[in-house]
Amino acid sequence: MDQVRIAMWSGPRNISTTMMRSFSSRSDTFVTDEPFYACYLQRTGLQHPGREEVLRSYKRDYHSIINDMTSPVPAGKTVWYQKHMAHHLEPDDSLAWTQDLMNCLLIRTPAEVISSFSKKNELTDVDELGYMQQIQLYRYHNNKLPVVDAQDILQDPNGVLSNLCTRCGIPFEEAMLSWAAGPHPADGIWGKYWYDQLWSSTTFKPYIQKEVTVPSALAAMVDECMPIYEELYQARITANDP
Repeated sequence: MDQVRIAMWSGPRNISTTMMRSFSSRSDTFVTDEPFYACYLQRTGLQHPGREEVLRSYKRDYHSIINDMTSPVPAGKTVWYQKHMAHHLEPDDSLAWTQDLMNCLLIRTPAEVISSFSKKNELTDVDELGYMQQIQLYRYHNNKLPVVDAQDILQDPNGVLSNLCTRCGIPFEEAMLSWAAGPHPADGIWGKYWYDQLWSSTTFKPYIQKEVTVPSALAAMVDECMPIYEELYQARITANDP
């Protein structure tokens, strides 16, 4: 099989790390965890937990990271799953390099994202949510990127992942549905701050409908992001796709 580089672009407070763990369970796949995170922290000045350790430990030059992400698949594997956070991109960043990747979008309803985000972080800019960058990527690639929704995946991981693999040109593996608890060698060093729930899991957790409360000060962000989410949602891959 030809080498495939899958770039999964997600916003925050989604199942992006769970998806990375799912793909790391494949026999043919190498995974990379948020390669632009240090670059993002340097460019924005945001004070995230472990900021200085991240800046010391990972590349911060945007173009150097691009060179890495478009190089041959490491470790003798044929699939490279790259977990990317869409909000790590800035509006003026060139997306030309993404033409060398199999780009996919992982979405979640804005109210759920904003409610979850605001409980753990101060949210001051809609660009921190990744929707603007996701739609930019989607349109750059002529509205043809595979899109998956977190709720769909949690409700039927077998069905949605099978169809996603087909779209990416790789075979589905049952191993993607479970994994060993605890950290993984590919996890970023920030995992000790953010990955506690993942590290205690061994499979996709069933979707549970929860009451969502968005602070009134952030309601306008929900309204701003919903049209983008709805456009992408209509294009999503489901378990029932032929």
